Amino acid sequence: MMAIFGAIIPRFALLVGWYNDPTFWNNVYSSPFLFLLGFLFLPWTTLIYGLAAPNGMSIVNWIFLLFGLLIDLGTWGIGFFAARKQTSYYRGT
Repeated sequence: MMAIFGAIIPRFALLVGWYNDPTFWNNVYSSPFLFLLGFLFLPWTTLIYGLAAPNGMSIVNWIFLLFGLLIDLGTWGIGFFAARKQTSYYRGT
């Protein structure tokens, strides 16, 4: 349940932000294609970059961006580990 909300919340926030002020988001990413790729594949990183970049990328903003990237990579990694085959090494005698 938490994974579903973790995948939906940043996309919802990006949609609401883009709907309310599309010129801001178009100026931040300079291309709707980059925004779309970020929306589909790296939503946390896209959201954090969109909030941090207009103020200038200081070291604190880069740290937040790194955490967003780690959250996105963790989301993709969970799918890898959840899909692996479960094997048992128990030998019934």
